[in-house]
Amino acid sequence: MGPAIFDVPRVWLVADESQLPLTIGIILSLGVGGQWLANRLRIPGVLLLLTAGILVGPVFNVIHPEEDFGSEVLFPVVGLAVGLLLYEGGLGLKIDRLTEGRSVILRLVTVGALVTWLIGWGATAVLFDVSTSAAALIGAILVVSGPTVVIPLLHLARPREPTGSILRWEGIVIDPVGATLAIVVLDATLNDSNMGAAAFQIGLTLGAGAVAGAVVAGLALWALHKHWVPDHLLNPTLLAAAVVSYAAANFIAPEAGLMATTMLGLILANQHLVPNHQLTAFSEDVGHLILGTLFILLGALVNLDDLIGVLPRALILIAILVFVARPIAVWISTLGSGMRLNDRQFLAWMAPRGIVAASVATVFSNTLIEEGAEPVPELVPIVFATVIVTVALYGLTSTWVARKTRVAKIEPNGVALVSNNRFVVDLADQLASAEVPVLIVSTSTTVQREAFSRGLLAYDRPLDSHDLDLTLDGVGIEKAVIITDDENFAALAAHHLAEHLGRANLFQVKPDLDDDDFELRGRNAFGALSYYGLSAGARAGGFRKVNGAELDVNDRALFALGENHTCTLVSEMPDPNAQVIAVTPAVAKSRQTTDSNGDFDAEGGTDPRR
Repeated sequence: MGPAIFDVPRVWLVADESQLPLTIGIILSLGVGGQWLANRLRIPGVLLLLTAGILVGPVFNVIHPEEDFGSEVLFPVVGLAVGLLLYEGGLGLKIDRLTEGRSVILRLVTVGALVTWLIGWGATAVLFDVSTSAAALIGAILVVSGPTVVIPLLHLARPREPTGSILRWEGIVIDPVGATLAIVVLDATLNDSNMGAAAFQIGLTLGAGAVAGAVVAGLALWALHKHWVPDHLLNPTLLAAAVVSYAAANFIAPEAGLMATTMLGLILANQHLVPNHQLTAFSEDVGHLILGTLFILLGALVNLDDLIGVLPRALILIAILVFVARPIAVWISTLGSGMRLNDRQFLAWMAPRGIVAASVATVFSNTLIEEGAEPVPELVPIVFATVIVTVALYGLTSTWVARKTRVAKIEPNGVALVSNNRFVVDLADQLASAEVPVLIVSTSTTVQREAFSRGLLAYDRPLDSHDLDLTLDGVGIEKAVIITDDENFAALAAHHLAEHLGRANLFQVKPDLDDDDFELRGRNAFGALSYYGLSAGARAGGFRKVNGAELDVNDRALFALGENHTCTLVSEMPDPNAQVIAVTPAVAKSRQTTDSNGDFDAEGGTDPRR
């Protein structure tokens, strides 16, 4: 670590002799805050996290990770944290969702990785004054991509299938493959291994990791299937299983833990003994915390003088990786695949480097020093420059490239109406007449048939099916409104819709203004209008499209129609100039009032309580 640009005395930051608690607090605050701000600004979080880490590390001298944690603890913990990130990423790899592109993924992580390594190796050797073995090591580390940067970029660019799934799978699987390649090159550098020993090391590392992950996954699933683990210990047990698999694999072969945690997540994601949704929520939360922590730590370890010193030549290396290595690797990997040209073009543009490359470079640089080998001072700054520049490049251009190559999904601006009551078909009809994309989500066959008979779109598959995600994307749904008094149906629908749309885009109509026991699963929709008032209004006068100025005192605007076939929920008096979908709630203010005015069934339009 070089001298800080702004050498802030550390003594004013601490109230006692220990800097460690404050350091942890700063790291966690910046890690979470950086991701929150990136989400608000719709930019890759990695950029803000690395910038924050560099600012509190070498720039302002606020934290010194190696001093505060000690290198004996810091680097093993970084390795374990990366393994947990790969476990979380593996939980998102569903084999049955990948109907196309399996051969492309296999070639990308084998032949494509080899091509990238060889080109990166050669370019590094030419551009930098390093040994052949050091250039090979740098080229191997630059093979890895990583879910921590690929998945957020996919959320921004929204490419269609199979392109999105191919990039997701590649970003996760390439990490243990690239890390294994790097450890083999490192071993050859330290011990002068021959080709046979290198091949054996690759097989041992990947094999040990795969076996350790599979064994731990089998034991965990057996215990869960037999209900030996209580619900409140489910997520801690799986987190412990990921740590055990990582440690066991690393005990057999160095760096095999990354393959073990990836295999563990992959097996858990594709089994049918335990509901998958129980396995992912906690791991995703932990993943965000680990991601933020790692990038702040690694950013704080950067030596700015070294980074600036290698930057001009590093930019040339990055250009070769982006404009030469990646297109060649994708071209070879997609030959004969039947993929369309524009999908192949987008694949060729997406290859950011992330946390695994940065952490492996940091750990390996430390290993070279500990083993007494010739240090490679260019290793960490080259890799960090590549991470920063590629994330910035792809983060700022991925959405534009997805649109230009026409692989981006349609921009979501529609609404899903979730209900088992037939009056929702009338409401959907009004929205559709205004050309707003609308989807009815219902488990009632009567509601589904009614929707189909009017030419409306209705989802008629199980709510826990992946088909729901595909349908929401295909229709272009931005938000959902749950309109029901069935708490079980509302809870099930809210769980699966929130996973895809986000809780901020999930709304719900409260069944009864006087019912304080019913738990709302989404944001309150339509202000004080209850489900019973809405159903009574649908029965009495129905829904209609009018200008805001034409609303009577008892009318309630539900949706305000905007430009480009959009709509927003209305909870207060709308703009008089706006066109709205409205209803007159009639006399129904509560469950009792509705009951006394008829039997408005949930499937046939009578009795909203069912």
